[in-house]
Amino acid sequence: MESKVNYTAVGAFVVALLMALAGGIWWLSRARHADTVTYLIYATDNVTGLSPASDVQYRGVQVGRVGSIEIDPANPALIRIQVALKRDVPVRTDTVAQLSPRGVTGLSVINLSGGHSTQPLLPAPGHRYAVIRYEPSVFSRLEGGLSDAALTLSKIASRVDVLFSPSNLQALGRTLQHVERTTAVLDAHRQDLAVMLANLRRASGELSLMASQGRQLGAQAHDLLAQLQSTARRAQGTLGRLDTAAQQWQRAGSQASALGAAGTQAVQQLQRSTLPEFDRLGLQLQTLSSQLTALSHSLQHNPNQLLFGAPLPPPGPGER
Repeated sequence: MESKVNYTAVGAFVVALLMALAGGIWWLSRARHADTVTYLIYATDNVTGLSPASDVQYRGVQVGRVGSIEIDPANPALIRIQVALKRDVPVRTDTVAQLSPRGVTGLSVINLSGGHSTQPLLPAPGHRYAVIRYEPSVFSRLEGGLSDAALTLSKIASRVDVLFSPSNLQALGRTLQHVERTTAVLDAHRQDLAVMLANLRRASGELSLMASQGRQLGAQAHDLLAQLQSTARRAQGTLGRLDTAAQQWQRAGSQASALGAAGTQAVQQLQRSTLPEFDRLGLQLQTLSSQLTALSHSLQHNPNQLLFGAPLPPPGPGER
């Protein structure tokens, strides 16, 4: 007996059913996407326990799901998380996303907080999705702090091992022995050290007294030099007056020579007796004036010679 099943009708029914099913799925997905808004979150720490389809909560209330998790191609240090949130979720400019563990299952959810601002979070110019600001959770910060503390403790332990190596311990033992011997020597000579310190105190007092006396001598020497300079200036004035007197003597000699022209005998007598004496006296006065002038200049340049005498002339050839 032959079967009367119409395979064409069965195939058409199956195709129609599949098309209806695909249309329903497409309509449901479209309706679902129409009611959600996509945001991006860039995590800066470890996102262990978070997976696609993980929950997104707003202060503990489920408001969406994670769409995708991937490494940001522009910055490998960031994890790019795409989330789909309900359209009525108050995502503002101050909204913050954090990763929160869910119990002891090892799974994690994204928890949103903030929302006190009145300005909604909008995509940046030229970008498709808005970016929700991310902050590491307390557990992430504690984990990072514990990791840093463990690394620091490891470094300290390695340095302590190096510090207390056998060679360093032997060197420390030798140093303690040297310190003990030095302490014993100091204890044996403590009386000598006390006497030495007392002598140092007395010497310090004597040095202070000598310094005071040196300052007094310096002041006296300064006064003496000032007096010598004043004396040199007065001597220079005296030399000027002597030079004037010598010039007057010369003029008197000239006048006497003119008077001698009145008579031949008087002139001859003056030439034989008086004029030579006047000439010698004038030469002596000029010599004296030159010597006093030289002495004044010498005292101005070296007033110490009044105390220590004139400096010796430089030795000649063969006298050194």
